Amino acid sequence: MDSAPVILTVDDEASIRTSFRLYLEDFGYRVEEAADGSAGFEMFQALNPDLVLLDISMPGQNGLDILKLIHEANPDQPVIMVSGSGEICDVVNAINLGARSYILKPVTDLSILLHTVEKELERARLVRENREYRKHLEEMVALRTVQLEAAYSKLEQNYVQVIRSLGRAAGFRDNNTSAHVVRVSKYSQLLARTYGLPEQTVELIQWASLMHDIGKIGTPDHILFKPGKLNRDEWREMKKHCEVGVQILEFDPEDEFGQHSTSISEELIGSSDRESDLLIMARVIAACHHERWDGKGYPHGLKGEEIPIEARIVSIADIYDALSSSRSYKNAFGEPECQRTIREEAGKSLDPHLVELFFANIDEILKIKTTWAD
Repeated sequence: MDSAPVILTVDDEASIRTSFRLYLEDFGYRVEEAADGSAGFEMFQALNPDLVLLDISMPGQNGLDILKLIHEANPDQPVIMVSGSGEICDVVNAINLGARSYILKPVTDLSILLHTVEKELERARLVRENREYRKHLEEMVALRTVQLEAAYSKLEQNYVQVIRSLGRAAGFRDNNTSAHVVRVSKYSQLLARTYGLPEQTVELIQWASLMHDIGKIGTPDHILFKPGKLNRDEWREMKKHCEVGVQILEFDPEDEFGQHSTSISEELIGSSDRESDLLIMARVIAACHHERWDGKGYPHGLKGEEIPIEARIVSIADIYDALSSSRSYKNAFGEPECQRTIREEAGKSLDPHLVELFFANIDEILKIKTTWAD
């Protein structure tokens, strides 16, 4: 009997309680009795029964009062109302308060009682199992989410490592040093943050900007390292490094999931739901960092805010570092000349608002320049 379902019958008529108890015990149930509503609710709290048989008309607190208390304590508690009134309003009130079923007294055929009890206990079992199953699923989903987040974090770390390595390779290829791409990265991070971009975007720009000139890996040596001015054909070849950079960073165009285009950046460089945000941004920057605010840049001739903000940020960082660094075809300019050129390019090649931010943070810019000197 210890493992038998517990049924609490609450009724002010002793004969009713006794007949219910004796009949249900014959079918293996454990039945407890309460003679009024107040005692019934106390026993409900102490026993936590599997089911309650609750009379409506009782002295003191009636069955509907106790039903409300039971439902507030446990909304899923199976309760069968038992009443001799047969008033439809009682039935409606009981159902509204959470009763599962309703039996009219006198119960001349106790098999009806047994059938109703078994039906409600089975319903309660299914509700309980469904809840446990949902809880199990939620726990599994939570665990899997943690695992996927950890895997995604590791994947992002790997992307960063690959991009840093390729960025350094591009820096050595172009300048015999990787310091250029590091400085551009640091300048870009500073400008992105002061521009007010979300911190996650700031960090993406920091790492993706390392790849801005990755396309120069495909530029022939006689052009890349030419000490003098490039002729028309050589300059046309040099400008291809933007598109080559996109191709190097490009997601497989034959991928079964295909590509989609929803923004100016995606129209230019393509993207896929399966790609890292870091790789997509690196491709945007490689594609657009030589576009100009006045629309005279390359390779697409974008103008003003048509140019993605990340590319506008990297553009000013790249131009400033190119001015202040030695190349095969020129010596480094002095700091006053570098700053004067940046001011003059506001509204021409450079976003004028970014130029303002550049000079508002010039002390930090100079610290980066000194810290990451060649």
